[in-house]
Order: sequence, then C-alpha cells, then structure tokens
Amino acid sequence: MKLKYNIIAVAMGLLMIGGCSDSDDWAPGPQDENTGVSAYFDNPSARSFIFDSSSNPEDMRIDVSVSRQNTEGEASVGVILSSEVEGFSCPSSVSFAAGEATSTISIDCSGIPAGTRCSLTLSLNADQTNIYGIGLYELTLSAIKADWVLLSDKARYLYSDWSSNELFPTTYGELYQLEGTMMFKLTDFFGSGLDITYECNEPQNAVLYPLQNADFENVYDDDKDYMGWYLYDEANMDWPVWVPGDAEGYNAIASLLLYSDSYYNVCSMVYDETTLYGYIGLTTGVTYDTGSFVWGNFQIDFNLAYNPFE
Repeated sequence: MKLKYNIIAVAMGLLMIGGCSDSDDWAPGPQDENTGVSAYFDNPSARSFIFDSSSNPEDMRIDVSVSRQNTEGEASVGVILSSEVEGFSCPSSVSFAAGEATSTISIDCSGIPAGTRCSLTLSLNADQTNIYGIGLYELTLSAIKADWVLLSDKARYLYSDWSSNELFPTTYGELYQLEGTMMFKLTDFFGSGLDITYECNEPQNAVLYPLQNADFENVYDDDKDYMGWYLYDEANMDWPVWVPGDAEGYNAIASLLLYSDSYYNVCSMVYDETTLYGYIGLTTGVTYDTGSFVWGNFQIDFNLAYNPFE
C-alpha cells in the first residue's frame, strides 16, 4: 500500500512541475498578510469534559490556552463561540500583556442542559490568525453535566499473551454509567490508575473507543488498514509506566497499544441477559520498560447491577 501511495505522489509531483514550470505567465498566489499577532489555540490535552450535576457553577469551567507568535506589545484577540445549545459562555476576547506569548480563556459550562453531551466551537478573529501557521485557529470541545451510577463493583482485568500464558496477576476496577447517557467509565484501567470513559450504543459486539486517556495519533498500519490507540495520562500529559497491582517480580508496562477494530476489539456489555454478564476483549501490544515486546489478549469481564440498554 505504501508503494501505491508513493507512485501516486510522484505522478502528482510530475504533473505539478509540468503545469507550472512551462508557463511564463505563472505567478504566486496571494499571500495571507492579515495575520495580526498570528494567534492560535494550543492543542488541548483533553477535548471532552464531564461535570457532576452537583458541582458548583464556578467549577463547571473549561480553561483553553491561546498563544501568539508576534509577542510585541499588548494585544487583544477576538474569540467567537458557537454552539447548537444554550448554556456555554466565554469572554469575547483574550488579552495578552506586552511580551506575553500565551494566555487563557475560560468557558463557563454551568448553563448547559443535564444529561446531554453538548458541543461548542471556538474560533479566533481571522485578522489575528494565520490559518497556515502553527496551532489551531478553530477548536471543538464537548461537555456533559451528569452523575456516574455504579454499574459493577468488580470489573476484572485479565492479562495473557497469545498463548494464554498469564502476564500479570488479575486486578480489579469498577464500571460506571453516566446517568441518562450510553457513556461508561472503567476505573483503574488494567491496573494503570487511570480511568477510561467510552460510549457503547450496542449491547454486544461493539468496539471500545475511549473518550479520555487515549492517544490515537501515529497508530496506523498501511497493510491492514486498522486503527488503534495508546493508553496515555492526559492529566499529566505523560505516558504511564506501571506494574498492574504493583505485583512484585514483574517488568513494568511502559507502553500499552490497543487495537480499535471489530476483529481485535470486542465490547459486549451484556453478553448474557440472564446473568447480566459482560466482557471486553482487547488485542494489545505491550512494551515493557526493559524494551521487550509481547502481543497480548487482555480481557475485562463483569456482572452488571442492571441492564443499561433497557
């Protein structure tokens, strides 16, 4: 597949050379000179936010970092907030002191309706941004105001390789449902100390796509066309290194790759309606802190306190 793309790229390059260099009338296109301070949004560590319904309004806020390339003098850059729902609000501009490269704008989410994930888009005034520059000139975020309800007090994490050999002793977490939604949360995900939230609208044979603590970038196989994600600590913006359950005598996991494909990743929230048994099976790539690597078949199973699909 890589060869195919390379051939196409070379062909396009030859066409561009032929189409531009043979004409005496060619002239460069207009340049974007109205960039002002070249402001941009920094790439956020999280784009989806959850607030408890009992939280104080002042705690239902999202802080967004805005930077600029031209730091000479004071500056004010207009901020435009757009959303299909009411309840979001933020200042109409972000200010920079002389020499200040980065500032923060705070979005008030306290007015959004409960139990519904609400999206918003922030954009910066066009005369102060360079859409071809670094960073983001537009940013989309989502927030929801709801409470977590305990769905299973014993979600069991099982660790094995492709030969069914145990890689780590069993550990446990908890499974919650966000009230009024089909959003779920697994605590202490595979003993890492991190929580994973995800949506699942099908009781069986869904794919687990996490909404937090996941890095989807740079995980692509040209030959097999499937996507995956790495477990990532968004709060500390770092890769977790851990031994599940702090078990003695085991190498620490330095990188956990999980595949997001219906063949390698099966999420059956209600596999057995009689017992309300469910499980999640994941194909993993485990890199230890020693540098060694092993393919794994990691599994989560649980019995539910109720059927979330009824």
